[in-house]
Amino acid sequence: GLACIEGEVWTWNELAAFDRPMVLEMINPERFSAEILLLGVTESTAWLSTGAGISEVSLAELAPYWTGRFRFLWHVPTGFEKPLALGNDNDAVAIVAQMFARLDAQPQPLAGRRFNELLQQRVRLFQQQNALADDGVVGVQTLLKLNQQLGIDVTAVQARQQLQTAAEEPTPP
Repeated sequence: GLACIEGEVWTWNELAAFDRPMVLEMINPERFSAEILLLGVTESTAWLSTGAGISEVSLAELAPYWTGRFRFLWHVPTGFEKPLALGNDNDAVAIVAQMFARLDAQPQPLAGRRFNELLQQRVRLFQQQNALADDGVVGVQTLLKLNQQLGIDVTAVQARQQLQTAAEEPTPP
């Protein structure tokens, strides 16, 4: 149920929009490749997981070493292989319809296995509410945001809090 997304962006804003823990590809001062675990970005700092725990580092300090490449894991609905659109008929459509029913606290999904106009309208509304392209097609960006709102995938802040809590727990003797 997990898939890896790899990509390249040019700005911290683009990276922060994913709002999840991710691995950044870096080049250290000696020009060797390295990786860091990013646990969030603010306007001027990044939260990183280090051997010493969680550290807050200036983006200006980090930027010269970041290649722009990143990767992260996310939970993919069973059967999702390509964007879902009006008329598609498969298990992934049924799962996405159930996800929207759960999000809306509705007893019944708007669609079964066939992607219908009701589901398309709901997808467009969701996309508009979340500043996504409102094309009515369920692609990766829509699923990432849906997973986030349903608590399926952990956000960067949640990951940071979980790691901080784990670090603060006393170790058994």
